[in-house]
Amino acid sequence: MNRTDRVVLIGPGWPFKGGIASHTTYLSRALRDLGPTLFISLRRQYPRWLYPGGDDRAPDNLTLYEQDAQRLLAPLSPLSWWTSARVIARARPRCIVIPWWHVFWAPMVWSLLVLLRRHCPDARIVFLVHNAVGHEEQRFSRRLARCVLRGGDAWIVHARSEMHTLHALLGDVPVDYQPHPAYPLGDRELPDRTRARAQLGLADAPTLLFFGFVRHYKGLDTLLRALALLRHAHPCQLVVAGEIWGDAGAWAKLIAELDLSEQVRLENRYIAEEDIAIYFACADLVILPYRSATGSGVVKMAHSHGRPVVVTRTGALPDAVVDGVTGYVVPPEDPAALAAAIATFFDGTPRQPMEQAARDSARTDDWHQLARTILADSRSPQ
Repeated sequence: MNRTDRVVLIGPGWPFKGGIASHTTYLSRALRDLGPTLFISLRRQYPRWLYPGGDDRAPDNLTLYEQDAQRLLAPLSPLSWWTSARVIARARPRCIVIPWWHVFWAPMVWSLLVLLRRHCPDARIVFLVHNAVGHEEQRFSRRLARCVLRGGDAWIVHARSEMHTLHALLGDVPVDYQPHPAYPLGDRELPDRTRARAQLGLADAPTLLFFGFVRHYKGLDTLLRALALLRHAHPCQLVVAGEIWGDAGAWAKLIAELDLSEQVRLENRYIAEEDIAIYFACADLVILPYRSATGSGVVKMAHSHGRPVVVTRTGALPDAVVDGVTGYVVPPEDPAALAAAIATFFDGTPRQPMEQAARDSARTDDWHQLARTILADSRSPQ
């Protein structure tokens, strides 16, 4: 790859929280392995009013720190957009990759597209679409998403449902489906269950894990109601490990109403990269009871740690699970079905084969394959 084949990746990275920042960072590393890559990252992310979880910066940890990233962009600073476009133009890129997941970014991304089309007319724009119109869809959101996304030359999704959404928004455009890659474990030591539970102050008992930001669309209330149904036949403890968006007191109230206070551990905080392994290690089963979804990195994270999952039949979640082999698939918003799947797992399902199948499935999806797809799209004819 020569200078004129340079790839530019625009998106969040360290020090910001969230799956998109982690995804963009791992993608930048894979692209860099294949050739020259310029990572244009953010110096500011969300304003406080749009981020109800508190501070959007991750705890001090350098696991996802990228020394060469240029932290230039701020979503509410047009000057930063112009500066970033000039830096990108000087790189003379062949391909510009833009992750898309929320219409909040529409003004910044649309302005960048205008500037980049002017200063980099030969560059091919590839959108990596996590959520075309967001989880709380509105008609105005669809219009903004269409306005921005039609400025691309190619589109990549991790969910087949998003492929259909893009075709509905943009017509018959070239969309590539690539499964969400698994997050690498690196050199992290995975403690055994008993030791992990002791380290977290948990009983050495059947354990469920709900991991990630707690938001309405993720259906934690469905899981709590399922747990209440299991109270006598299959008593489990549940660890909720993630920052709560909104009123944490409402969750505490629901837990008390369902008489689950002794069974549920609420860890209302962002789980730093170096602490992730212990939470998955303590669990027997990872639960994603989402009301709606496009995809989730949590499935691949669970499988990387050798943990089966229960997911709901929404978005790309069923695509990531072989029902009865690497986990279970149930209808959304159905506590009884969710409770039945959990009971099936604890009623004598051979654990070791299922855990090994989960690990094996995480090895099939690769960041470098995603990077190669992006590079192939960048060389497609205009």
